[in-house]
Amino acid sequence: MNILPVSMSVAMLLSSSLAAAPFDTCPSKAYLFQSQPVQVYGVNLVTGETQLLQGDTGSSANINAVGFDEADRYIYGYDTSNKQIVRLGQDFQVEPVNTSNLPQDHTFYVGDVINHIFYLYRQGKGLFKIDLSPLDSDPNALLVVEKITSRAVVSLTDFAFHPGNGKLYGVDNGSGFLYEFDIANGQETLVGDTGQKGTFGAGYFDRDGYFYVSRNADVMSNGVVIREGGKIYRIDLSLANSNLDSGDVLAVEFADGPSSNQNDGARCAKAPVIDEDSTIDFGDAPASYGTLLSDNGPRHQLDGITWLGLTVVDGDQDGAISPISDDTLGVDDEDGIGFVTAIAPGLDSRVTAYASTSGYLSAWIDWGGDGEFNDPQDKIFSDYPLEAGQNILFVEAPITALGGDSWGRFRFSQQTGLDADGGSTSGEVEDHPVTISDANTRHQHFPSSTGYVTLAYEDSYPYTADYDMNDVVMFLRVTETYKGRC
Repeated sequence: MNILPVSMSVAMLLSSSLAAAPFDTCPSKAYLFQSQPVQVYGVNLVTGETQLLQGDTGSSANINAVGFDEADRYIYGYDTSNKQIVRLGQDFQVEPVNTSNLPQDHTFYVGDVINHIFYLYRQGKGLFKIDLSPLDSDPNALLVVEKITSRAVVSLTDFAFHPGNGKLYGVDNGSGFLYEFDIANGQETLVGDTGQKGTFGAGYFDRDGYFYVSRNADVMSNGVVIREGGKIYRIDLSLANSNLDSGDVLAVEFADGPSSNQNDGARCAKAPVIDEDSTIDFGDAPASYGTLLSDNGPRHQLDGITWLGLTVVDGDQDGAISPISDDTLGVDDEDGIGFVTAIAPGLDSRVTAYASTSGYLSAWIDWGGDGEFNDPQDKIFSDYPLEAGQNILFVEAPITALGGDSWGRFRFSQQTGLDADGGSTSGEVEDHPVTISDANTRHQHFPSSTGYVTLAYEDSYPYTADYDMNDVVMFLRVTETYKGRC
């Protein structure tokens, strides 16, 4: 590695002391830096929900190349307007850092921190590092910028360190190829093709080794959007992924996020993506239906407004694989969907959907019993508008539907275009077991296949008693089964 000659360096000596308090913990949020003056957003990588955390950082500049330092719990970045290193604490106020030998002939847009060292990268200029440890004893210490190598051939707009193996990864903007970088000499190694292209301005890891990349803006071709901006993709780089050696690193669309022409991201990589105070609802169908977060299962950010049923939804840590269910792990909140009539091949069935507010319902039933919702005919509703209260829906089962036990998935949200998997910024997902009748057999339920009516009795009424109607209380459901042609 080389230290830039003093004649080519600039010493940035600052009179003010670094005073901002660090973050209290290793936070689960991902932080997104956008715009000039810079604004800081919190991004829930699981659902794509974004929240403006700081609109006024005390700086009129753009801050890029940001990285979270787990050693001192500060975010470090590069001020592209003033060409200086800065850091931010939990109040997200920008503080300049004293440096020497920081290049002034170009800016940086790519950076991350590991082991208390801040790494910077610029295509065609090189890989650099800054030891941050002198700040531990002296907030005004002068940090020396060291040039590791001039080799920097990959077109990057962000990279991030893997918390499990300590390796550095980034996605080439032109090709969509994923590269691993040797921080000792800057040598890049091709890992594989992610299958996605665009400018990936923000990259994050979680503690399980999943790599998240966020595309800045729409990718256009002949005036037509061919890839949407703001999408968050997940690449499985977990140590348990046995397909890494074969280059299987496809980027899976994971959630929606904000689009911008100026994006950069930082995150405490050793934090889980879901904290213990979860405000996310998951499904609970069997694992083959893609229910767990590791399988990109369906999940909804609880917005306090949008849900199915009478019961407000509680948060989950992950999907619950049947026979365990959301109801058994928390509040019994799977009460929004009811099957009133039998589901039989070739016939219409009546289904009720109780909505807390107006929104859009998308739903699937596994007609073939293959343990997936992948067949086109499995989707029974697409962005169907629901009104607040009880909605009566009709489902036509295909004549080829296989009789027996199956599953249905119902997703209610303010968001449209949902698939059977992936994240949503609002609403609830309910997974329900479904019985598909054999040919010439049908069932009819009162009040529904999952609901009950309440019957209350008073002894000796109307002659004498206390009339409190609680001597006998029963929950009643009636199921009628019809055989033969009906």
